[in-house]
Amino acid sequence: MSESTIACLLVTHLPVKAERQRYPALRGKPLVIVESHGIRELVLDSSPEARGVRAGMTLPEVLARCPGATLLPADFRFYDNVFDRMAENIAMRCPVVEKAEMGCVYTWLEELAPIYGGEARLIASLLQSVPPDFGLRVGVASSRFAAYVSAATAPPGRAVKTQLDSAALLSGHSIDPLISPQARARLHRSGLTTIKQLAA
Repeated sequence: MSESTIACLLVTHLPVKAERQRYPALRGKPLVIVESHGIRELVLDSSPEARGVRAGMTLPEVLARCPGATLLPADFRFYDNVFDRMAENIAMRCPVVEKAEMGCVYTWLEELAPIYGGEARLIASLLQSVPPDFGLRVGVASSRFAAYVSAATAPPGRAVKTQLDSAALLSGHSIDPLISPQARARLHRSGLTTIKQLAA
């Protein structure tokens, strides 16, 4: 299938946003979601209010950095259901969708844009496919990777379209949205923060 006009629809921090939809009283408060790894509990996701907390941290690290945070055990079945509904809502507008990691869906715009009266109207419809509190971001590009980076750098509730090829688009971008927190920390300690630096 051609990827000449591909859109990445991205909800960052989906577990936190799903829990806040389920428990509205948690909105605006520091929230940390933890998952069990044997006898250890590690951070799966955290809200912006939980300052200093990052994915992969241990529970003692969380309590030291944000002692007032609300801790919730990860509910993967619930998050999967929320993600499934997100994909279904997108599919009502663009029937061909491809689910990637949690919170990330790809779809193709080229054939459907004329039906909506243009690409801009189709993108506007896609932005309405997810509740506003989830802050859906849309990236449009000529490749999946470039579309993902565009979505990851878009403001919540907005779309970003790039005409650049992947290499030109990515060279100056931060590596942070593209790698795990652990790998990110190692590269930052080495002074590497952009894809251009990594490729040098």
